Amino acid sequence: MRMFHNKRGIELSINFIVALILAIAVFIGGMLFVTKFFTHAEKIRGDLDAQTEKQIEKLLDSGSPVVVPISTKEIFRNKFGTFGVGVLAKYNGKYVLDIQFKEAFKTDKSQIIVNANEWLQVPVKEQTLKKNDKGKFLIGVQVPKSAEKGTYLFTLNVAFKDSSDTPPVPNMDNYDNPLQIIVKVP
Repeated sequence: MRMFHNKRGIELSINFIVALILAIAVFIGGMLFVTKFFTHAEKIRGDLDAQTEKQIEKLLDSGSPVVVPISTKEIFRNKFGTFGVGVLAKYNGKYVLDIQFKEAFKTDKSQIIVNANEWLQVPVKEQTLKKNDKGKFLIGVQVPKSAEKGTYLFTLNVAFKDSSDTPPVPNMDNYDNPLQIIVKVP
């Protein structure tokens, strides 16, 4: 019977168990919140932001066939940036985006030898549009940790393929003049 007279040990154990359960619940809730937050951030990363969408619409309304509202961005090492490209369809058919790394140079104008094509992420490279439709392309740029400080130039072209089943091989300069996007790595 002496064992049941000292209740302090049991109370401490019960309080400890309750605190442990609460700590686990808060930890799980925090993990769910972080997972949801970063999943949403990845989705946003893959979409054009509303401001870029408005800028593309405004520039396309001016009659330009291919537009890039923001052509220069500063992207830090190990970070991700996006560019938006708008296309105003003059004809029914497929519009193909081609983007290639051109050159890179340091602040002292010396050349950087790198293959920055690996930095590019273009989820959709081809869109079928009807005459006067407005198409939008997204270009993602993931700057690696090993990137040298400097300016990186990329050339983008939009080609038109006729909507018939046997289109000729597109000349990448045949829809509009080539445009350039610039990534500055500080």
